Amino acid sequence: MALRQPSSTTTDSERVQSTHYPGAPQPGAPSTPVETAALPWWKRTFESLKERDFRLLWLGMLPSTLAMQMGMVTNGYLAYDITGSAAAVGFVTLGFGVPMLFLSLIGGVVADRFSKRQILMATQSVVGLAAAVLAFLVLTDLIRIWHMTLVAFMMGTAFAFNMPARQAFVAELVGRERLTNAVALNNTGMNMARVVGPAVAGALIGIAFIGIGGVYVIMALMYVAVVYTISRLPDRGVRPTAGSARGFDALKDGLRYILSNQVLRALMILAFAPTLLGMSYQALMPVFAEEVFNVGASGLGFLMTVNGIGALVGSLGVATFSNFRKRGMLQVGLGIVFGLSLATFAFGQSLAIAVPSLVVIGATSAAYMALNMSLVMSYTEPQYHGRVMSINMMTFSLMPLSVVPTGYLVDIFGAPVVIGISGLALTAIVAAYGTLHPSYRKVE
Repeated sequence: MALRQPSSTTTDSERVQSTHYPGAPQPGAPSTPVETAALPWWKRTFESLKERDFRLLWLGMLPSTLAMQMGMVTNGYLAYDITGSAAAVGFVTLGFGVPMLFLSLIGGVVADRFSKRQILMATQSVVGLAAAVLAFLVLTDLIRIWHMTLVAFMMGTAFAFNMPARQAFVAELVGRERLTNAVALNNTGMNMARVVGPAVAGALIGIAFIGIGGVYVIMALMYVAVVYTISRLPDRGVRPTAGSARGFDALKDGLRYILSNQVLRALMILAFAPTLLGMSYQALMPVFAEEVFNVGASGLGFLMTVNGIGALVGSLGVATFSNFRKRGMLQVGLGIVFGLSLATFAFGQSLAIAVPSLVVIGATSAAYMALNMSLVMSYTEPQYHGRVMSINMMTFSLMPLSVVPTGYLVDIFGAPVVIGISGLALTAIVAAYGTLHPSYRKVE
């Protein structure tokens, strides 16, 4: 699918001076934060859905996020079922993470220069095709681990271009004052899928006439619906200027922009830490389900659903209190609780401890990442949204990459020890960096 490059005749300086977010309050208009603060909490939570195009994007992407969560459970269960090795699960997730790590920066440059709607349509089509390939391989009994790794690489490549464009698109569809709310609701949609997806996948895998192959067929059909919905959205927002940097120069310009901003640097580091140390537990949940709790596929779906319920609560909380002033220090507190609850989950080695711990883990991790992402976008000028978000999205590639060494360590020392120590290390890093960094302490 060809990507249309919009044109513009304004200069960079003119554009920076004149650009505003769609829907942003104009001079003399009532202050949006004051109006929003006066609303009941249940209206504040869904404030950004008043924007018709964001509402359409949000609803339209729900099948995509649901399919992605179903795929995480199904891929992990299939890989572990084929090999019986946690390291094998790591290799499959590695196939997803490598292209995201090395191509996300290019994806950010593309997102700043081309139609974001067309990028989303193209990448969602590729992911749907990947799900169809997995369905064929499973249903014909040809599936092997190397097949799963290659298909994961295909999906990771698509997401390297999809995620920066999607996050930048959100910023273009809502006003600045609704940005934190929109980002939180965007994460809420993902976490709603985390609640439903694992349970649905676990239940479908256990049905004989559907099984793993049928799950992949359903996922492919869901991506078809997503592409149709995105096609109904208009192209909006910031356009690249005629004199703006291109190609590698645009990439270097984006990196210089981040390095010159102390707050953005701090936010990026605080995004990398929990992803590297804390989020690998999700990919290794099949190991906990099979080896630690002995609950099988249906139990795995239940554990992931409980975790997703917590994440849903956390992201809705951020959407509701999007005007909270000390958001930087709030994020630090959430990161500390995230690490401690992860250690409690791992060292407890009891289902009675695991269930409430997973609720807290889901809530704190989702709120932490939603706050981080909204702060990054708030501290970024619109013309850099794609490139900055591409670097922020690279944090997600660290999660599948970290699963490989973590998987090896799990095979040697056991999942509880490895994940528990990771949780304690996360607590120490977030507490130290977040409280000692001079610029970050001033973030509001």
